[in-house]
Amino acid sequence: MLGKKKKADAAPAPEAEDAEAGAAKKDAAAATGEAGAEGAEGVAADAPKSSKKKLIIIVGGALAVLLLIGAGLYFSGMMSKAPEKPASEMGPDGKPIEKPVFYTLPDFLINLNSQGKSASFLKATVVIEVAHPADVPLIEADLPKVVDAINTYMRELHPSDLTGSAGIQRLREEMLLRVNKALTPIKINDVLFKEIIVQ
Repeated sequence: MLGKKKKADAAPAPEAEDAEAGAAKKDAAAATGEAGAEGAEGVAADAPKSSKKKLIIIVGGALAVLLLIGAGLYFSGMMSKAPEKPASEMGPDGKPIEKPVFYTLPDFLINLNSQGKSASFLKATVVIEVAHPADVPLIEADLPKVVDAINTYMRELHPSDLTGSAGIQRLREEMLLRVNKALTPIKINDVLFKEIIVQ
């Protein structure tokens, strides 16, 4: 009996073997699961690194393209800060030439000297050419003197004085003398007619 008991003690029970095998399988599965989890974490960790690299490359490429476009616009002159002012024309004395300024006088409606015949009228719009832009306020201050000088002169004109281009040229010269005299020391370069009608 003792011999049989020893044999029974020496042989492990099938239930114990099954329990040990199950524990080993669980350990192996757990180890495999941990390894799988670590592998998945490694793959997951690699995925953000590669997507970050791609993002950096895309952003860097876009910035490079924008810089190239900006440089092209800048060097072509389209992005210059302010348009360059044209160089002013220089006179023979080395000073910049001032462009003339034109000042329009009030319209004139004058009853001409027709010597008892039917009445004749002169309607004129006169523009004077001023040498310096700073003279315009001075002209406006003395405007009544200018209008009076022109009215007084034109009232003595006969309709025959204004016939043809020679008559208009004489009118221009006489008005220039009178306007310059009324506006002394301001210099008037020319008298121009924007409109002139004799009826």
